This record gives sequence, C-alpha cells and structure tokens, in this order.
Amino acid sequence: MSVKALLRRPGLLLAGASVYVGTAAVSYLTFYEPPQDVKDAVHRMNNERRRDVFDKNADKYDKDVDFDETMIGISLMRRFLLRHARGRALEVAAGTGRNLAYYPSDTRLTLTDFSQGMLDQIPEPSKARVAQCDLAVMGAEALAFPDDSFDTVVDTFGLCSMDDGVQALREMQRVCSKQGGRILLLEHGRSHYEWLSAVLDKFAGAHVQRWGCHWNRDILAMVEAAGLEVETLHRFHFGTTYYIIARPQASDASAKTS
Repeated sequence: MSVKALLRRPGLLLAGASVYVGTAAVSYLTFYEPPQDVKDAVHRMNNERRRDVFDKNADKYDKDVDFDETMIGISLMRRFLLRHARGRALEVAAGTGRNLAYYPSDTRLTLTDFSQGMLDQIPEPSKARVAQCDLAVMGAEALAFPDDSFDTVVDTFGLCSMDDGVQALREMQRVCSKQGGRILLLEHGRSHYEWLSAVLDKFAGAHVQRWGCHWNRDILAMVEAAGLEVETLHRFHFGTTYYIIARPQASDASAKTS
C-alpha cells in the first residue's frame, strides 16, 4: 500500500502506530534492566533519606502530581473517601494537605507529616475550610497521641513512604476510637496481575529514588498484619489503587503485636 493510500485511511495509520508503540513499550518493559545501583536504592532508602526527598520536592510536589491525579480519578476518590470523616480526625503523612478540600466543614482536624517542608506548603485558606486545623511534624510509626484520641484516622498514599507501614497502621489503630471510629485509607501497591506487579518491582528502585515511595508493597497483607477489620474494599487501576474503610479492633490485639 502506498503512502498516499495510507494517508487516505487515517484509522489504519493510527492502528499501525498504536501497535508499534505498544510493541516498543512491551519490549522495553520486558528486556530493560535498571542499573544495579538503581535497584539497590530500594534497600538504601530509609525515613531519614526519604524525608530529604520530600523536603527537596515540597515546593513543586503539587504541580508534579496534579495532572496525573486528575486524569486517573484520584481526586474523585479522595472526595468519596473523606465523606466518611467525622468528629476529631487525624491525618498521617498529610503532605501538602491535598485532602483538605474534601473534609466535612465541621471536622476538627490534626495533620501530621514527618516532612516540615511538605507541611509548609499547605495554604492558609485550605486550613480554613474545616472547623479546626492543627499541624504537627510527626512520623506515623510513633504517634504522640493517647489511645482512642480520634474518631477518624486518615492516610492517603502514605504507607508506601514509611520504613514500617505495618507499625504505622498499628499506631493509627491505637489512636482511633474503638467506639465507632474509622480508619480511611487510599493507597497504591501491588496489582491483581503478576505481570504488572513484576513491572512495579523492576522499576521500584528508580521510583523510590525520585519520590521516596515504594509503589510495590502488598497493602492488603499490611492491613491484615496490623489487625484492622476491613469494612469496605475497592481496587482500581488494575488493582494497584486501594480504597479501604476499616475499623480498629475492639480488643488490645494491636498492642500485643506491636
């Protein structure tokens, strides 16, 4: 078929280009091997280095993620999840306050993050959206609050960016009220599909270097290990995005396992 004939059939041309691009992408994902030092970044990363990554990226973080979050529906998921927040609420790994627009206006909110640089990016008008908004520099693995302090505990895309996500979940459970309290999670991690999890594994080193984020963690295994009782679970994006509403165990099981 001549070039002129192809140009008269744009659908065929587009299909051919799609096959070419798809084949090239699959070949790259299959055969590319990251350098060893990039692979090893997964093991080198710790909370201290991760804090440096977030502090460095803080002033441009929202700009870097806004488009992607909007296009794949993350902003909408945040909105739906935060409808379940009530009363005294704690958000861990709150970052730049990307959830503030979605809390009910009568929420008494405490935002924590281990990065002062990220918290410094939260605009004052965003804080004014809720009845009360307090900020504290604090890691999620050791929360400086008494047991049963909050009616709602929230974490969105934070379990990927902690040394010990299970310990963080146990702390969320500890400070959450056992009388009707809820833990709201929006996370990313391993896929339903082994081939996609394998891709996440392959590029985990490069991703953690850039973002301080381990995007290939087994979120459900972490939730189970922490002892949370899952009420609602939805998974999106080939199973890599987890929408979870859980309640803390009524017993002291979390204290026994921590």
